[in-house]
Amino acid sequence: MSGRRDLVSDEDLAFFRHAVQDAKPLDQRPLPVSSSGLHRKVFLPVPSHEAPRFAETRPSAPPITGHTEVRLKRGRLAPQARVDLHGHGYEAAYRTLVSFLTRAYAEGKNVVLVITGKGGVLRPHVPLWLNGPELRDVVIGIREAHARHGGSGAFYVALHKRKTLGMR
Repeated sequence: MSGRRDLVSDEDLAFFRHAVQDAKPLDQRPLPVSSSGLHRKVFLPVPSHEAPRFAETRPSAPPITGHTEVRLKRGRLAPQARVDLHGHGYEAAYRTLVSFLTRAYAEGKNVVLVITGKGGVLRPHVPLWLNGPELRDVVIGIREAHARHGGSGAFYVALHKRKTLGMR
């Protein structure tokens, strides 16, 4: 017998064959393509609220520099809060990000983690959103996360210190 078959017992093989006895092969034809070039079964939701779409020339948030950058680069500074944008649509991700960063700023957090995913479609937009009008006064800078916190699939975001009104 071959090496692979030796790993599967006769009982397991009989169970597998019984489980797949009614299975039919999948149709091997490619999916039909519409005149627009998209597969017919692709669902494209229409967003109800538009997040800002920036031109490629629009600057992204500035990088984190100084002592904070060195500590983040070495993985010695842990983020104080985190938000995961996996599974969010474009609009929902934008609203979630603005809400999260505004709340973190109000709570006096200094560095937070924003997880986008390594190949996610949101990844290129996040640095641009952070320099947008809603977050420009909250965000100091951005930096790719250390491998321990998600590497190229996440960003550290440094926040301004919250301004407090002094009582005299």
